[in-house]
Amino acid sequence: MDFSKDANILICDDSITNTLILKELIENELDANVICVTDPRNVQPELAEHTIDLVLLDIEMPYLNGFEVMDIIRQSTEVDELPILIITGNEGIDVRNKALASGANDFLNKPIDQIEVILRARNLLKIRKSYLLHKETNTVLEHQIEQRTDELNQSIKALLQSLAAAGELKDNETGKHVLRVGQFARILAQGYGLSKDLIHMIELTAPLHDIGKIGIPDSILLKPASLTEHEREIIKRHTIYAQDMINHDSPLIQMAKSIAVSHHENWDGSGYPNGLAGQSIPIEGRITALADVYDALTTKRPYKEPWPDQEVLHYIKDQSGKQFEPLLVEIFLANIEQFNAIKEELSDH
Repeated sequence: MDFSKDANILICDDSITNTLILKELIENELDANVICVTDPRNVQPELAEHTIDLVLLDIEMPYLNGFEVMDIIRQSTEVDELPILIITGNEGIDVRNKALASGANDFLNKPIDQIEVILRARNLLKIRKSYLLHKETNTVLEHQIEQRTDELNQSIKALLQSLAAAGELKDNETGKHVLRVGQFARILAQGYGLSKDLIHMIELTAPLHDIGKIGIPDSILLKPASLTEHEREIIKRHTIYAQDMINHDSPLIQMAKSIAVSHHENWDGSGYPNGLAGQSIPIEGRITALADVYDALTTKRPYKEPWPDQEVLHYIKDQSGKQFEPLLVEIFLANIEQFNAIKEELSDH
């Protein structure tokens, strides 16, 4: 494959004679497009206007020498991204080494050997082509990885929704409880100032907070009366069941597990299963705890009627610093209209 055909080659030499000789040689032998500048200050504008594949550059020039031009070029391009071939009348080895160390890919002395110029230019164009192919391949691979990651995330989301639905079927009296809790948790996470990714993860996984209730007997879970102390202890086991049943390295699954285990921990340390307190409780658990309790109090359950709104607000205010983190209570109160709107939109009726 001829990598030089239709390539754009920039020649910068203050000698008009040298540029014309090189231009004719390259056009005839490489079938490339050649742009010539004799004022090195015009190199940067040419690079901005055209896609250049190779630069042939002199060292000793007025206004800017070749090293200064290379500094300008290398500020925005890598060595293989835009190859530079130095062609100079200075035969000193120090100049050659400095040029190569400054970002030149190859070096030739004047007077030039025309065959050598063409061979080296063709090799450098191959390097340029290889760089572009590698970059294109990486772009395609990155796109494929992003696509597959997105497909995996969609599968995990579908799994989470299925698990939440399974929990809802088990505890069917709660209706759209899990959906509302997810929306309530989103509002609290936003008010807390969490990142968009974390907000989205909490919204998706908060509905699984009671997935461990799959392991609770229906006779207790759906009992239309107050529970005995023994039955309450059995209910509490749903957090432990969740810990045992949710195991996967996915961040979403790990978030779901954290919420299922920690959403009954209390800010003052009086909760379960681990008696965590304050900031030791994961933020996703603290958020879901408030979202869960608010929904439980405002909806009908087998063992209770919904509480009046004022009693619910009074209870949540009273539990600030006890059951709930004070800051989350403030966020809840500041966004109560959004909570009411979600409660109406996702009403069990």
